[in-house]
Amino acid sequence: MAGSSARLAIQLLFASALQVQASCPAGEGYPSAESPVCVVCSVGTWSAEGSTECTRCPAGTWSSERGAMDASTCIGCPKGMWSSQEGSPSEASCQTCPPGRWGGTEGLSECTGCSPGTWADQSGATSNAVCTACGAGKWSPQVGATVDTTCMDCAPGTWSNEIGASAQESCTPCSPGTWSSLWGATNQSTCTDCEAGKFQPAVGQASKDVCIRCPPGKYGPMMGAAACAYCPAGSWNGDFAQTECDVCPQGRWMHSRGSLQGEGCAPCPGSGDCLPDGSARITIEFVHFPYAELDSEQMEKVQVAMAEDIAAACSVGNQSVLDLNGKSSSVSVGSDGSVSAFVTEVTKSSASDLASKLYTTTFRSRLVSSTLEILGVDKEHFGAGAISVQPEEFLPVTVTSTTTSVSSTTASTTTSSISDSSSSDSSSANSSDVSLLGAEVSFSARNVTRTSRYHDEAPEDFVLSNAATPAVSLAALLASSGLMLGRI
Repeated sequence: MAGSSARLAIQLLFASALQVQASCPAGEGYPSAESPVCVVCSVGTWSAEGSTECTRCPAGTWSSERGAMDASTCIGCPKGMWSSQEGSPSEASCQTCPPGRWGGTEGLSECTGCSPGTWADQSGATSNAVCTACGAGKWSPQVGATVDTTCMDCAPGTWSNEIGASAQESCTPCSPGTWSSLWGATNQSTCTDCEAGKFQPAVGQASKDVCIRCPPGKYGPMMGAAACAYCPAGSWNGDFAQTECDVCPQGRWMHSRGSLQGEGCAPCPGSGDCLPDGSARITIEFVHFPYAELDSEQMEKVQVAMAEDIAAACSVGNQSVLDLNGKSSSVSVGSDGSVSAFVTEVTKSSASDLASKLYTTTFRSRLVSSTLEILGVDKEHFGAGAISVQPEEFLPVTVTSTTTSVSSTTASTTTSSISDSSSSDSSSANSSDVSLLGAEVSFSARNVTRTSRYHDEAPEDFVLSNAATPAVSLAALLASSGLMLGRI
């Protein structure tokens, strides 16, 4: 009995000893799992109360204190330095950030590289202010670049005004009609225009040799053209690289475009001026017209100014120039930069006279100057391109309406149509339905075609789309049919 009690006491003492060794005081830990004996933590490590492990200071820090009891004894490397070593015993493990990199905080395990499009040749930098951006006309995809030679020039045929560009896509190709042989070009002005009488349809070209001569039957009135224009009606051209076309002589005219020789100029019938109605349609195609930059007041001034320029060139009064709707002293301007007008009451000039005055560089320059004067700023590459004169009687667009009865619980239905009194061939109607306060209202817009009195001239189509006419058609519907909101 006494022997059993002694053995039990010994076992309890041994278990108590093991329990004590299962944890260590702060600043101590097991040297290894196989040696469960608490020893003082070495420099570069620390241990909290009750832990059996001495934890290493993380990368970017160091500690020279033995038996450290918490992580605060691990000191971070200074700004502009870094260390990848864990459990470092001294500050000597901290290294200076190399060129192309910087360290903005303490305790870094690695330095931050200068971003693409920049470079730095200094070491020990503490902010990205040390990173110098690649200049305009250059780009670099490299992170942590150390020399400016990593900034590559934009290739010939391209340019860039961006500072610190990181991709080749930052280099903008020169537009069609232009070229540039420069490396590292910094602005669009380095793209040189092909000379008048030539064209170039591609982007990003690097040599003037890509500028192609306009062929016979076409001409290039502007520098920097992406395409040549056909010689307009009443003119022809049999040579390459021409900036103007030859106009038919007095008493003769041709109604087709792109003619290569003057034999196509046929005698004018009747009065001999080739203007049987004393009027002609004038069409002007502008390049880079600042349509979106003009407010409504400026646009109206431009329309008046162009009408005045046309009237002066044609030796008629301003009121004799009409837009397509019949408004005098005005022209019609499209969002694509096309301008159309009719010159009427022409009594002292022939079609050839009009062409001789309107197909000139002087007239084009006058139109551009009038527009820029109203806009108030210069516009690079803005110019007047192709101009055409087409003998044609002016007949204004008219609006008519008819009322028909359809099945409805509360109201009648009115159909309104827009037509052109000059149209001599059939037209198809497209209709759309609008629901207005319970009543079904239908309106339509007709596709109107002007037909030339000359059979060899291709007709021009004037389409009034449904999207453009609801407000006009609905107003005509309410006004002409007597359908009032109070009756619906």
